[in-house]
Amino acid sequence: MAATTIPTARPTVLSRLVGVAYFGIVFTGIFAEFVVRGQLVVAGDAAATAANIAGSPGLFATGIGADVVMIALDVIVGLGLYRLLAPYDRRLARVATGARLIQAGILAANMFTLAPALGLAQDAVSTGSSAIAARALQAVEAHALGYDIGLIAFGVSCLALAKLLADHHLVPTWLAIGMAATGAVYLLGSFAALFAPSLNTAIDPLYLIAMVVEPAFAARLFSRGIPTPSPTAVRPVAVAA
Repeated sequence: MAATTIPTARPTVLSRLVGVAYFGIVFTGIFAEFVVRGQLVVAGDAAATAANIAGSPGLFATGIGADVVMIALDVIVGLGLYRLLAPYDRRLARVATGARLIQAGILAANMFTLAPALGLAQDAVSTGSSAIAARALQAVEAHALGYDIGLIAFGVSCLALAKLLADHHLVPTWLAIGMAATGAVYLLGSFAALFAPSLNTAIDPLYLIAMVVEPAFAARLFSRGIPTPSPTAVRPVAVAA
């Protein structure tokens, strides 16, 4: 069997833009979820969570801002990847981009769940109300669930992207397999969070796969780009008569 070769490619302005935007998604996502909410939210402790949020309003608001930037970058990456990959397989490119945009829409709507938490936390601290503190924590927890719902769509996007990359040998095999594994991890983690939260602790280490694969793909886009397809590489799309 002849060895499969990856087509020669040069980075373009678009591929570099998508690569930088993807790096931005990784950075803002980690910052908002782990640096901000990981620091302020105390699981199961409404009073401590309210006190932390009320005591660091700037940090909490910065986390929301990072989320908004991440969502905008997700749209840029989704549309950019479609432009880069549609010449190879328009159907898979549509699935990958469509699912990614669905995720962005869910996360954008989900921000309306998180935003009231700051005001509720400040009210809880100023009034000493445990009921209001509980509402602040509920807002944060509802946002976390909404985030997991959005990641279901993102998992589908990763799987479609992985198949397209593998079918046309656009990246090294390990990276295509890694992208498929990333999609599977997002799906597994989201369904566990929604229906079997007791499994979260066991699944959390698997997210290290995504933390390696997604920056690696972003680096590939920036440094190597996506090759321009030859006519024989393009998968034809049937047109109804």
